[in-house]
Amino acid sequence: MKLPDNLLFSIFQDQDARIKKALSEKTLDIATGRRVRAISEEPSITYNVIELKKEIAQLSQHSQNRLFADTNLTYVDFTLGKIEDTIKKLYADLLRTKNSATVSSEQLIAMAEGFNQSIRQLLDRVNERLGQNYIFGGNSLTVKPFNENTLSYEAGPEDFEVWISENSKVSVFLEGGRVFKTNLYVSRATFNSPTDSFSSAGSITIQIGTNTYTINYGGAGEPQNIEQLANYINSTLGDKVLAFVSTNPDGTYSLALSTKDLSADMEFISITGNFSTGFDNPNILQAIKRVRDKLENGIYPDEFDLFSINRSYDIVAMRRSEVGSVLNVVKNLQSTQENLDLVLKKQKSDLEDADIPESIMEYTRYRIAYEALMRIVADQKDLTILRYL
Repeated sequence: MKLPDNLLFSIFQDQDARIKKALSEKTLDIATGRRVRAISEEPSITYNVIELKKEIAQLSQHSQNRLFADTNLTYVDFTLGKIEDTIKKLYADLLRTKNSATVSSEQLIAMAEGFNQSIRQLLDRVNERLGQNYIFGGNSLTVKPFNENTLSYEAGPEDFEVWISENSKVSVFLEGGRVFKTNLYVSRATFNSPTDSFSSAGSITIQIGTNTYTINYGGAGEPQNIEQLANYINSTLGDKVLAFVSTNPDGTYSLALSTKDLSADMEFISITGNFSTGFDNPNILQAIKRVRDKLENGIYPDEFDLFSINRSYDIVAMRRSEVGSVLNVVKNLQSTQENLDLVLKKQKSDLEDADIPESIMEYTRYRIAYEALMRIVADQKDLTILRYL
């Protein structure tokens, strides 16, 4: 039995519109590779895609920062290694001189020239640049870190940091004042002899960590000169503080102090008496220059000179170890970020991209359904020409 024309036309219109719409959608899926092409189509999916795009963009920035940190810290590590080598050589030269029974003033002066060359090399290293930025200039980036005359630090007060993940950041340009700071302290008060009596009694109050220590001198039953004071400090606080009587480049003598612990700093809380003028805290370059100046004046190196060069080497080695630890974290983050990038892009693709093989199969199915619909109409109306449409 044939269907009435109006019913047949109604069925045909409905099915024709539905199949044509499905064919059109699958054609676009195949042509664009996108399942969602407008926010209005799938609001929830589109929102998730936008959030994933934000995460991917942020991860990309963090990955770039990580690569930036990797490059810079690798160069910082290399430079600190070269500084280590230079200081190690200076220590070996000074040790040979210290252990030698007969060294003339001329030989000391000649040795000073070797120290001069090393200081110039070290100055080049601590003022090294990567691109336009000084690697030990901290957050000032383009300000030369160390003054060529005074050897003092003059650049940024903090490290320059970058975020390498959502929750962590690392220093890529280091604050050279901290990197090359020593825990060596030399009194500004000087004496013509280690046994010259103090002219004014007083005390030195220092803080190491959370502990405070007071050292009295010049009074009854107390040390009366810097030689006795150094011995007293070593006998009572030797596990915390090391004391030396050190010759200055002008031939006078000063009290020199250092913390026993390599990583500990000493803070002077109060000073009265002969030492009220305070203590200088030379950086590594200045400590080496102090030894150079003494050699240049033909003054034989003392125990503090040897200690200060060795301590300078140990400090650089410690800083290099710190950099190496951070660099290891940065390098290990690479695989994590690469894997996360793949996961996020896969999630975005699953939401946003069309499944091309499935879309082609669906397109074929709708095409067959459309052809079947046309045959039904042709059979009902006996319009055989429609079979070929």
